[in-house]
Amino acid sequence: MSEPAPKMSSSSDLTNPNEKLISEPVAPVAGSFNAAAMAQGESGVPMIFSWRGNEYRVKTILDSWRNFRHCRNGSREQYVNKHFFKIRTESDEVMTLYRARTGSKKDVWTLYTITVKKEKPMRIAVLVSGGGTNLQALIDAQEKYEIVAVIADRECYATERARKGGIPALFALPPAGVPRTEARLAVSDRILEIAREYKADALVLAGFLTIISGSVITEYANRIVNLHPALLPKFGGKGMWGHHVHEAVLASGDRESGCTIHLVDSGCDTGPILLQKKVPVLPGDTAETLAARISGEEHEAIVEGTKLLAERLATQTAERAKLK
Repeated sequence: MSEPAPKMSSSSDLTNPNEKLISEPVAPVAGSFNAAAMAQGESGVPMIFSWRGNEYRVKTILDSWRNFRHCRNGSREQYVNKHFFKIRTESDEVMTLYRARTGSKKDVWTLYTITVKKEKPMRIAVLVSGGGTNLQALIDAQEKYEIVAVIADRECYATERARKGGIPALFALPPAGVPRTEARLAVSDRILEIAREYKADALVLAGFLTIISGSVITEYANRIVNLHPALLPKFGGKGMWGHHVHEAVLASGDRESGCTIHLVDSGCDTGPILLQKKVPVLPGDTAETLAARISGEEHEAIVEGTKLLAERLATQTAERAKLK
């Protein structure tokens, strides 16, 4: 009695939504076939093969099966048509390979399907100090990232936005009666403690007024982004926040301003720039009207910058996996 043919004839037959139909030939590396299977008369799967210019190594054979065809001379005999192998590679792809058994030396191996790993969203903690309109933009656009905690350095409406969104709202409050440098370090250490507790992959400063320092900068190097309401490197540094920035822009006579998303380093507004949004400075502008014009750009920039960071981290993770 023959084995039933697997129902794998088209992409519409694939029941796993992450399984993608490929049906492209692969190039086995000579001498890489699993000898143990071949010694038992099986069609040994190539343990090393290349596809689309990349080399893959088989870590585990998860399953194997065959389908059959009738003899072409009209007899009732059946022959193996295709021998399928579901394998997991050392780089953690799950693939289905098969060899069509035609009896020809030109039989080829084919990559039938690949199970696309669903990327886990980047887990972020958002740091806030005010009304939280940029936080709301982040909440509304969660796709490549997931907000796992909101951290405030003072009582502010942003924490209420977090609670309404079902996100834990926590505080990193500066201790009273200590010098500013010590207070900033205490806030920063509390941020690191919360980030570890909630397993945050990255930190996003969305209108956060405390200058962070200490171990959190080192532990989250290249994984902290800040929104600044001007076109850095102009109008950055200590004292340049909120209306102070916009007043400085107006006093300079510059004809444009905007906002910047940058990586945070040990300086103040000195990290590498990821992106900027620009707006014109109009005759008669006040700090309030300029801030309002920039505000809408900030909402887009904070989301774009966070997604850009997520893509960068995903790429770095994939590159590290290939080196293992």
